[in-house]
Formats: sequence, structure tokens, C-alpha cells
Amino acid sequence: MYKWQRIKALYAQGVSIRKIAKTVGVSRNTVRKYLRDVNPPEFKARKYEKQLDPPPPD
Repeated sequence: MYKWQRIKALYAQGVSIRKIAKTVGVSRNTVRKYLRDVNPPEFKARKYEKQLDPPPPD
């Protein structure tokens, strides 16, 4: 969320996409993606199934 806000703020100040990418530490494609999005990115935690401890058989 912080990077998204920072990218939006820098772009509003007229900073180039290349300079934003270098400042924030992301790729230029990521900067473009964040600028296209109106809402901040939502991160969802993945659910992993344990392979070492399978559920007991029924």
C-alpha cells in the first residue's frame, strides 16, 4: 500500500515513470500497473496444504 501511494504521489508531481521505478525500487511495468489501478493492490494469503502431515483417514 505504501508503494502504491508513493507512486501516485510522485506521478502527480510530474516525476517520470523511469525515475519513480528507480526511487521506489520496482520495475517500470509495476509503476504503470499501479498507475492504472484506481484502488490499492489487495494481497491475499495463500492457503497451503501440508504434504508432510496429511489429514487422518476417515
